[in-house]
Amino acid sequence: MISTMNFDPRVFGEGFHQFVQKEIDLFGNSLGVIFHIVTLIILFLVFRYGNKYRKLFTLYFTFNWIFLFGYWGIYAVVYWFEVGIPYLAVYSLTPVLLGLIVFYWIKENINPLIDFDFKSTPKKRFMVLIILVWGLWYPTYIYEQGFVFSIRDVVFSNYGLMPCPTTMVVLSLMTLKYPVGNKNLYKLFTVYALFIGTATVMSGWIPDIPFIVLGAYSIVLVVFNGIKERQEIKINKR
Repeated sequence: MISTMNFDPRVFGEGFHQFVQKEIDLFGNSLGVIFHIVTLIILFLVFRYGNKYRKLFTLYFTFNWIFLFGYWGIYAVVYWFEVGIPYLAVYSLTPVLLGLIVFYWIKENINPLIDFDFKSTPKKRFMVLIILVWGLWYPTYIYEQGFVFSIRDVVFSNYGLMPCPTTMVVLSLMTLKYPVGNKNLYKLFTVYALFIGTATVMSGWIPDIPFIVLGAYSIVLVVFNGIKERQEIKINKR
């Protein structure tokens, strides 16, 4: 393990790639396959039956994010500490965001806010499903070498094992209904997409470029909805 007191983006990128590989070595491909299959089933049920399966959706992704927080939050702190303090400092926002996301997933189970009634969703919003598909597929990427596009990644990719592709799927789905739904979770996912997605891409992790695009679109929705709500408050006060 390379350790240095001077931050080097290349070292961070290589360390990130090694951390991803370590997860695959620890859990194998079988866990990723389970995440894919369960998610595909839940997505089918949600799009077909709407809020009838909202509880199943919330429960599943709560457990998925608890797993992500365990590896990418808690264990990652130990990993980056061994690489070097500057790298841990750069990474430090990730475990904080993951912890908050887990907290609000748990609250979502207690007080459901997510809405899967897509009848009123503007048709142009469904374009975000392209990024949802990308998150599920999440093609294999070899650091500094490029993509290895393969149909097998439809069920064997790192979706479910990594926060970024997993967030792409959930954030895309929640974008269809925003501002209806769990606004706290939506804003956390948006922050994660913008800050963590940008950091990984800057370190050379190209698969997260669509993640940044989704985050940019999400923040536009958040800002415009905030402006609209403030205008409505002013009108009601008159």
